Amino acid sequence: MASPAPSPATPLLALATLAVLVSAAAAAAAACSESDRDALLSIRAALSEARLGVFSTWKGDNCCANWYGVSCDPTSGRVADLTLRGEAEDAVMAPAGRPASGVMSGYISDRVCRLDALSSLILADWKQISGPIPPCIATSLASLRILELPANRLTGEIPRSIGVLSRLTVLNLADNLISGAIPDSIASLASIKHLDLANNQLTGRIPASIGNLAATLSRALLARNRLSGPIPPSVGSLARLADLDLSENRLTGAIPDSLGSSGGGVLTTLHLGGNRISGRVPTKLLATRGLGIVNLSRNAVEGPIPDVFTGRSYFMVLDLSRNRLTGGVPRSLASAAYVGHLDLSHNRLCGTIPAGPPFDHLDAESFASNSCLCGSPLGKCT
Repeated sequence: MASPAPSPATPLLALATLAVLVSAAAAAAAACSESDRDALLSIRAALSEARLGVFSTWKGDNCCANWYGVSCDPTSGRVADLTLRGEAEDAVMAPAGRPASGVMSGYISDRVCRLDALSSLILADWKQISGPIPPCIATSLASLRILELPANRLTGEIPRSIGVLSRLTVLNLADNLISGAIPDSIASLASIKHLDLANNQLTGRIPASIGNLAATLSRALLARNRLSGPIPPSVGSLARLADLDLSENRLTGAIPDSLGSSGGGVLTTLHLGGNRISGRVPTKLLATRGLGIVNLSRNAVEGPIPDVFTGRSYFMVLDLSRNRLTGGVPRSLASAAYVGHLDLSHNRLCGTIPAGPPFDHLDAESFASNSCLCGSPLGKCT
């Protein structure tokens, strides 16, 4: 007797059962590890944020499911990213579409170092998180690629062994109260692209070996600290450096001749204002192709302004004010493709201001308080 034909529902049922099993397996794989969950709860216990309820979703056993700011690796279930920003525009930080400014106090628990699969650690713009950066971040989080802790009230020093984080691409500790020297090991951050230590209380010298980062570093922002000593000549070997800001420090000595290049460099912004820099403006610096913002103001730079401007010169800002520059206004400036804001005031310049663009759109303040400049927009030469 022939067997009855299989019901069409049988393969559908089998497929449905398989889908349930696969989903269950995936959910189990993605479930947060107990150790990561405990570490996150310890981090939460060390911090206090009552206004926005950032931690209100941190409940239940699975920290990989809807815990605000927490992301996990879908395969291992390990916490890969912890991102809590006090200035954000998501549903938690901007309820009803109205951005809010969060305030969080407390400290960064060293239990964060138990999240040893972390790729990103971001606790930014909370204004009141204080205490030191746990040193174990440098030694325990080998997979870390992004470390952002800006706009808090962190104190203490940058971990000396920070350089062992070979995968780190972003280090942002700006706008804190961090003191001490920049560790020499920072020059060992083999993957670093963005370095922002601005607006802290850092002292000592810029590591001489910073040029070791030539293959990767594109932004170095060290402004508004208490750094002293000369600008290391090795800065000039940072071939990928686009933005350099060393303003508002106590730097001395001359601007390195190696800084800037008329060849293949990519430097676009240079801020050295508000230091104690002396010596002359390097000739090739102002001839650097692509350099569009230069601020050397409020230093003790002397000598003539290099007369090296060409039709490829395009300066949105060129501020050489409040120095000890001598000689005349470079006539080659008239050949520049564009000069937006020019400030040569409070120097010792003499002679006639060239006529025509860009000088015809500048006001007298651009040339004020020099030794003997004359011509439009100042008074007539006699």
